[in-house]
Amino acid sequence: MTDVLCVVTPFSYGRLDSVGPKCPNLGLGFIAAVIEEMGYDVKILDCFGLELTKEETFKEMERHNPNVVLVGAVTANFTISMDVLKKSKELNPAVVTVIGGPHVTVNPESAFEERGVVDFVVIGEAEETIAELLCYIKKKSDVPLHRIKGIIYVDESGKMVRTEKRGVVKFLDKLPMPAYHLFPMDRYHSYGWLNLGRKFSTMITSRGCPFKCRFCQSSQQAQFWRQRSAENVFKEIQLLYDVYGIRHIYFQDDEFCVNHQRIIDICDKIKEAKMDLAWECLTRVNHVDEALLSSMASAGCKSVLFGVETGYEEGFKKINKPISCDMVVRAVRIAEKCGIMTRTAFILGFPWEGEEEMRKTIKFAKKVNADLTFFNVLTPYPETPLHEEMVAKNLFEQPDNYDMHIIHGTDPLIRTEKLTSKQLRYWCGRAVLEFYLRPSYIWKKVKKVKSWGEFKSNFFSGNDLLKLAFKKVLAGRGE
Repeated sequence: MTDVLCVVTPFSYGRLDSVGPKCPNLGLGFIAAVIEEMGYDVKILDCFGLELTKEETFKEMERHNPNVVLVGAVTANFTISMDVLKKSKELNPAVVTVIGGPHVTVNPESAFEERGVVDFVVIGEAEETIAELLCYIKKKSDVPLHRIKGIIYVDESGKMVRTEKRGVVKFLDKLPMPAYHLFPMDRYHSYGWLNLGRKFSTMITSRGCPFKCRFCQSSQQAQFWRQRSAENVFKEIQLLYDVYGIRHIYFQDDEFCVNHQRIIDICDKIKEAKMDLAWECLTRVNHVDEALLSSMASAGCKSVLFGVETGYEEGFKKINKPISCDMVVRAVRIAEKCGIMTRTAFILGFPWEGEEEMRKTIKFAKKVNADLTFFNVLTPYPETPLHEEMVAKNLFEQPDNYDMHIIHGTDPLIRTEKLTSKQLRYWCGRAVLEFYLRPSYIWKKVKKVKSWGEFKSNFFSGNDLLKLAFKKVLAGRGE
């Protein structure tokens, strides 16, 4: 019998094609490490990484026979996470079920709509809360339940009790390294185009974001930005490199380049250790300069993703993102000069947008001409200002159904004031086709291919992306 089973639930859309990434769930990785330090037998069942169906997931849960089941839910997998906890209760009515993650942090009531499925909801960053809650569950603490900060539960009278709010983890260096040994580390890979044939993992070196973009759930929830020291980050890089043979890392920070000196220090340590390491990150166009990108490139940075979102100045103002079109072009050109693959991400379907805005964004994306460009239809997540605006304007097509929202935004949840959901799907597909089927772009990609393996990776990933885009265009025609 396992003391605690941490379940990374599958998504409703099933297995990924060659386009999408597959990464360890480091949120549960940190929590599992804390639980293990407390002396409990903890396991991670990564259904997403192992590509398990719901039925296969249930069989694995039965095999583990845990005392406590813990899941972390984002909005897109909340329903299936609840199914997992419900099945846990069916298999063993005495099991204690716990759910955390972004979705229940902003909408905890949703976990108690069906009573008897969830015992505890954990709000916000969970490491300290889970540690205290486990002590209570295992009767190793005299702290009463209502004194444990950061949880919601239903008491004996049927009343939902919300305890005092718990703050964030202020000093991230005090956390243990994620429990990588509990993950199927051979199963992970980057995006198809960036799959270098190396063992791959992700890392998180900071939490929060110092900005407040109106569409971003993460930046709305985080109280302030916190960083791990360069020494602590490099210690984890060494662990992945030496113990697990990882040679490709994606830094999943919401904003990796806030503190330039910290990044340069990390790069210096990688170079001093003479590591054969490739890595990638996400940052903002106004947070990079040539000195920083040059240092990153010399330390193995192969790709940078810039969140651009729109292709016109008024759009940046409306989403509260203090950048400009000139900043975007400048950042991409500097990265290209440093030999770093550039990626840009755009969002289509802000409430005010119509065909004119669609054309502006597509035209600008082609002007920027990054190595890879992603177009996604807006998904307004709960507790964000844009979600509130979409609700107020009655622009949701299926307000509570995030189940089929996938990483490529195939199934729009919304319409705009000027475009239907079907038209948004069309424009998303059209954007992909207009960008990637340009002869100049195809020639640019061909010239950069350095091996047969890279050609195959680009071919199959591109084929999947274009098929998806054609489906969107065909599904959206006629309006």
